[in-house]
Amino acid sequence: MSEEGGSRKAHKTGSPKRRSKSQEPGVKKLGEEKETHSAINTPHSEISKSEIEHPKSEIKTMEVHHHPQLEHKPKPWKEYLLEGLMIFVAVLMGFIAENIRESITEHKRATEFAQSYYGDIKKDTAQINKAIRLSNHKMSAIDSAVSVLHQPSSSRGDTVIAYKAIVASAVSPFEPSSGNLESIKTSGAVRNFKQKMINLMNEYDLQARGVIRRDEIAQKFNTEQFIPYGLTKVNFEIPYDIMTTGKISHHVVFPGDAKERQVFINILAVDKILILRSMQEYKKLSVVAGKVLAELKNEYNLEDE
Repeated sequence: MSEEGGSRKAHKTGSPKRRSKSQEPGVKKLGEEKETHSAINTPHSEISKSEIEHPKSEIKTMEVHHHPQLEHKPKPWKEYLLEGLMIFVAVLMGFIAENIRESITEHKRATEFAQSYYGDIKKDTAQINKAIRLSNHKMSAIDSAVSVLHQPSSSRGDTVIAYKAIVASAVSPFEPSSGNLESIKTSGAVRNFKQKMINLMNEYDLQARGVIRRDEIAQKFNTEQFIPYGLTKVNFEIPYDIMTTGKISHHVVFPGDAKERQVFINILAVDKILILRSMQEYKKLSVVAGKVLAELKNEYNLEDE
């Protein structure tokens, strides 16, 4: 028994115990390493609340900068008045500049319309002068025809009557160039003209309408009285001869008795009166046209094209 017990004791004491890796010197436990580098695994109860909120190792003394309190003193009323005055002047200057720009644009546009309207009046003036010359020629022809009709039939020159009657029946209605005037009215450009010019435009337009009405009356008399009478009393091959060759190659037929001659004289006399009335309107229109042209040239420095 003693030997067996002694051998066990010797075996027990002689064989050294094996150390675990974690128990070897120089080897740290995994838990210890984690504790060294991080406090994550530290129990919550072991971390004080103050350390969580303000870690002592990271807190530094911070300097507090206080902003200076600026004292805003109220402005004197003169400064407010000056600022308001400057704003008013700036707005006023902008308004004046815009008005000047619009005035320049409107004047340029008015000048363009004035130039076109000036050309129309010049054309109308040429028509008026032509109509006046024709009217004078017609009245002279009527006087010659009436003078021949008052002569005895034996010495009457029927050829002269034929020529003069054809001249007396000629018409050349006045047609004003109103295109630009209508454009001025419809486009609103009339406001760019001075009142004096507008008054002259209206006066000219009114007088031109009067000329047209007189021409229509004279033309109506020719178509309803003069020509129908001639169709029954005159050989109308004669006007064709005069228009084509200038010579009469057909027989002239005119009323022979005094009563018929007087009817023809009356027709020519009425025609002359109508021509005279038209001439009066032509001359009035010519005077107004001269005023319009003079005002346009004076206001817009226009030149004849």
